Amino acid sequence: MPTCKIHNIRFYNLEPRSVTCLSYEPKTKRLTLARNDNSIEIWNIGNAPFVECMIPGHPECSIESILWVDQRLFSTGLHGMITEYDLKTLSIKSEVIVNGGAAWCMDVNHKKTRLAVGTEDGYINTFSILPDVLMYERIFDKQKGRILCIKWDNTGDMIYTGSVDTIRVWNAISGHAVHKMTTSRKEAKKETIIWCLAVTDDNIIISGDSRGCLSFWDPHMGTLIESHESHTADILAVTLSHDMNIVYCAGVDPVVRSFCKITMKSSGRPQWVKGIERRLHTHDVRALVEADGKLYSAGVDGYLAQSSYPPKVLVKYPPLLQLPCANVCRKSRCILLQYTNFLELWRLGSSTKVPSESIRPGMIHQLEEEPIKLLQLKTKREENILSCAINRDAKTIVYSTDSHVRVFNFDVIEGDPQLSRNDTDISVTKVQKMLFSPNGQLFVTINNDGKNNIITLYKVEKKRLRHLGFFYTNKESIVNVGIACFSPDNKYFVCADRVGRIAVYTINETASNDRPMAWLLPKYSCPPTAMACQENTLNLVIVYSDHKIVEYNILQRQYTNFSNNLQNRLPKQWLARPFPITNIIFDPRNENIIIMHDDSTVYVMDKLNEFLEKELKIPKRENGDVDDNNFVMNSQSQQVFQVLKKYKHLVYLDWLTDEELVAVEVNPMSLTEKLPPTLKQKWFGILFGLEIDFGFYIVHFALHLSEILHQILRI
Repeated sequence: MPTCKIHNIRFYNLEPRSVTCLSYEPKTKRLTLARNDNSIEIWNIGNAPFVECMIPGHPECSIESILWVDQRLFSTGLHGMITEYDLKTLSIKSEVIVNGGAAWCMDVNHKKTRLAVGTEDGYINTFSILPDVLMYERIFDKQKGRILCIKWDNTGDMIYTGSVDTIRVWNAISGHAVHKMTTSRKEAKKETIIWCLAVTDDNIIISGDSRGCLSFWDPHMGTLIESHESHTADILAVTLSHDMNIVYCAGVDPVVRSFCKITMKSSGRPQWVKGIERRLHTHDVRALVEADGKLYSAGVDGYLAQSSYPPKVLVKYPPLLQLPCANVCRKSRCILLQYTNFLELWRLGSSTKVPSESIRPGMIHQLEEEPIKLLQLKTKREENILSCAINRDAKTIVYSTDSHVRVFNFDVIEGDPQLSRNDTDISVTKVQKMLFSPNGQLFVTINNDGKNNIITLYKVEKKRLRHLGFFYTNKESIVNVGIACFSPDNKYFVCADRVGRIAVYTINETASNDRPMAWLLPKYSCPPTAMACQENTLNLVIVYSDHKIVEYNILQRQYTNFSNNLQNRLPKQWLARPFPITNIIFDPRNENIIIMHDDSTVYVMDKLNEFLEKELKIPKRENGDVDDNNFVMNSQSQQVFQVLKKYKHLVYLDWLTDEELVAVEVNPMSLTEKLPPTLKQKWFGILFGLEIDFGFYIVHFALHLSEILHQILRI
């Protein structure tokens, strides 16, 4: 059976970036999360969740709270500003100063007309939400201590705030405090900090504090209704289910616990009863959001967890950069790896020559040359990289940040890497997407100026990029480009936006400002997550977020017979996959083979195989284990879909040559080992003085079982 060698790259060591806050927009099914580097990720969770776009972080800014107001996105933080973002240009649209110092929290009323912000100095600021701006209304009476959490009631007449030892009820019209509710303390000299608040449909206040207590308060009487010591450490996040009958809470003790609302037969009064608990994270949970019956949680470990019960389901999405974050240079056998604020260029190793008759699937090849890091290219002022690209010969490297675009010439002369600035003047200051054509002769940038989506073409010459022309995509209604690709013959350029529109443009290497010919593919209800064009056939394969697959022939401008036969025959196991397909490649030796991958699995489609029943499971190919260093490219199985190989966090897969593949994987352990220590709890401390890690107590208990039994016998 024909095989190919695979370079398993495991030295792509990303730094874990913790999540500080979440916000959900139900109309567009967008989930936004902010990370500790002040970057913002906008996830589309309508089907398989994927990162739709990313707004780069700024070191001088801070994000402590993020909020959707209809389809407008706002944040506030310790820099004392409310920031609104332009989701077309992926940049800051406007900023408004908050009175009272650093801002810790923010909330919007149910009518989406007023915004309230709590500050470090103990002030509440309210703003009117107008179509284009925020208008300052008033500042409330000063309270003692910072305001750490804030919520509107359902009428919009009251505001609830949490601070040290205190929960206050404010009149949103007069700006005066109506009630002051004081919490108890575990220790007389240790303050109780109210970290988070939630409000039920009948305006009952739910608070989580530093004692690990979940408390329920009556805002009309200013009294405590009930309290539960649900956690052993601070509760940092609280959220309610859509029907307001379940409360979820978590924090430094990362177990997510739920409380269900029941009505007591004896008194007829509602009461909150402890429900199920789930350990979804190893470190602090800082944000919880319930959306469409699923719970989304995130925190220090950086993973976005999607869970539901019943049935018991848990999917964790790793803290990776927006794809693609790697590029193979086939001509020079190099790979460019993108990090948050720097790039690395590696020359891949070469294996020893083995007689073809002795090669077998699964064998590990010895390297004649180890991979060598040729270059590390850092951005100025540690700005985040928006996009990057490298030519097939690795001699031209381009990257863009929020403020500038840099073009470099790179070469290795007598074993000495040399980098120099390219004198090309890139007219735009911020490029959202960029890529080189397969033959390396063209360079394309894509950006949005707030009104138009602009595609700019450059001709690649020895020491510079020569500007050829540009065109707008408004005629095709392409507004925000999500993914783009060239055809292998370099004649067609395909781009897709975030709402599912896909346009094909004819590209001329001698182009001017004349607009290229273009046409649209039939629009589908979901956005695509991956697409690629096959050599020779010019079949464009597209996979959407609901895992629908289509094959479109560019020359004939129609779907292929295989694509038409595939619809309504996709296996249920395929459609139920929680991870989106992120990349598509083709077998250069067999045009009927399509290879796709998501975060954890590589799939192969053989168009010559038969369509079997939808209920059947997708089979594994022979020798498709995790540790294999070879892919088997055919099998005796007759099903169209097959699992080719399993990974942990696979971010990139592409051909280096017709016989070699490159797979870039992020090791989960490399992310975990860089995190701070987890919460420690004493399980046997009273009897044995044994303190173990709460996150792995079962493992530690097994390891120390003999020692524990030995101590019992001694006693």
